Amino acid sequence: MKENEVIFHNDVEIRVQMQIFEGRSLVSTCVAGPGETCISPAGLGRYDVFFKNGLTGWEIARELNSEAKTLTLSRNHGRYMIN
Repeated sequence: MKENEVIFHNDVEIRVQMQIFEGRSLVSTCVAGPGETCISPAGLGRYDVFFKNGLTGWEIARELNSEAKTLTLSRNHGRYMIN
């Protein structure tokens, strides 16, 4: 893994699109099915990440001002959570 990459693990039952933004600029996007992992480029600093339902496009989770290099999306009691 390179310094400016983010690893996304999809631990939920739906296809999920991850979008990484720096400010208002879209840096990267990737789509992962249930149980899949994808690696996406990100900037060297903090970024905002949004997770959307791959079928409907509805936002299901987000993390603002993140520096994480590994993100896992899971579901607990009906709520989507980023670990």
